Amino acid sequence: MDLVPNKPNLDNARVELTTLHWENLHKHFQWNNDPELNHLDSDCPYEKETLHAFKRRFENMIDHPMPDTRDFEICAEDGNVIGVAYVEGINHYNRNCNIGITIGDRNYWGKGYGRAAIRKLLRYCFDELAMHRVGTETFEYNEAWRKLIEWAGFQKEGATRDYLFRDGRFWDKHIYSILEGEYRSHRALAA
Repeated sequence: MDLVPNKPNLDNARVELTTLHWENLHKHFQWNNDPELNHLDSDCPYEKETLHAFKRRFENMIDHPMPDTRDFEICAEDGNVIGVAYVEGINHYNRNCNIGITIGDRNYWGKGYGRAAIRKLLRYCFDELAMHRVGTETFEYNEAWRKLIEWAGFQKEGATRDYLFRDGRFWDKHIYSILEGEYRSHRALAA
């Protein structure tokens, strides 16, 4: 196997998932107001949010989190906060939830940090929360997220047709999931 100098091994990129930290407010604010990131993963059309409004919302996420939601910062091995991850809709009775990840810092795109983050997030869901099913969604044009979740072993369950109107046309939202047994047997996540 050829290793390109100065290019990290994608399967060994390390990240930590930490709770949200107030001192990172401005990074989160910047990502929240990034039209490209909004285009990739938000149902709502891009609308710039003021720092004051975002600060109130961020404070609520830290001080009064929803009981069925966990919000995380993604920290690279160099100590930089590079994105966010979440688990939402945690249902302990039916043992299912939904996840999402955004690598907000473009300097870390395409370097394996998404893979490392999804590994950690799935370990959290299956090992700590004892979930049986973890779901996620993607818009049909978000090829990077689709490739990542398929790499992680998620199976496409279907689509919500013409769900989103963007760029002058309608797009489908694709629904994916991974079950506990699939997760445990998926070699890519075991590393």
